[in-house]
Amino acid sequence: MRWPAWIKFALVGGTGFVVDLSLFSALTLWLEWGPYPARGLAFVAAASTTWAGNRCFTFRQRRQQNARTQWLKSVTAALMSALPNFGLFSLTLMLLSPWPLAPWAALVTGIGAGTVSNYLLSSHWVFAESARSL
Repeated sequence: MRWPAWIKFALVGGTGFVVDLSLFSALTLWLEWGPYPARGLAFVAAASTTWAGNRCFTFRQRRQQNARTQWLKSVTAALMSALPNFGLFSLTLMLLSPWPLAPWAALVTGIGAGTVSNYLLSSHWVFAESARSL
């Protein structure tokens, strides 16, 4: 069975989410790290996990660039995708704030926007068909 790239991307992203949540929880609950250092390390671990998954699974048929360069591009794409994620999260929360489920609706909306952005950056820049960059 040949799965579309966006489905593979979503599966890899789900794995990254589990890594992110698990490491953040372990660092804050068991090792008593502060939330910001824990979030930073968990982000890098999750971004590295999704880069490896996308390199080996989602976009494996594409010409591979230098691993270090590709990893840096992947982390940059993840950071860039945080902008629409948090922007739409904030806007949705503001618009729906009286509704008790507003935080969860905002979370889903933000994650959706960030996922679309990250997929587009990954497929057209990080794992681009050619060696060219944006």
